[in-house]
Amino acid sequence: MTRSTLDSGESDQFKLAGSPSHLLHRAEQLASERFTQLVGDTITLRQFTILAAISEQPGLSQSDLGRITGVDRSTLADTMAKMERQGWVLRTPSTSDGRAYSLLLGQAGGTLLSATTQHARAADAAVLDLLTKTKSRSFIGTLTKISKLADAASAKAEREQKKLAKRKARVAGQTKPRGGGRKARG
Repeated sequence: MTRSTLDSGESDQFKLAGSPSHLLHRAEQLASERFTQLVGDTITLRQFTILAAISEQPGLSQSDLGRITGVDRSTLADTMAKMERQGWVLRTPSTSDGRAYSLLLGQAGGTLLSATTQHARAADAAVLDLLTKTKSRSFIGTLTKISKLADAASAKAEREQKKLAKRKARVAGQTKPRGGGRKARG
């Protein structure tokens, strides 16, 4: 049984101090604040993460970028539009999928990524420096494991959605009236 099934609607008071999601959010806030202190308001840590992901995998699709960065679809669409207007990213039609775009760093994005990478490392250090070396390694290991499990769960959910969509399409095709759906004249 997974721990997620423990949510039985019991009336115990929710304690933020014991909530992993809240504690991860606080750690992310610390890193983000440190990044902003060093960089100013030129770029956010999220935008930096997007540039870094595109730099690591030039040509990836926007849906792959969302999966890699963990940014939800609508937020990513807004953020990408802003970053494209600033010349930080380029979207070109994908050669492998006519419905998708391939993402590349724009010249301004590459320059900005280079100029802010040291600050992103400092933001990470702001979190890790609070821990001993052993606990830092353990923390990174745990986060990496959670991230991989989340990726696997997301990929599984995507596969199941595709199967369901195919099944629905197959059922819809079987229930269509003969003759392309036109009613016979009487």
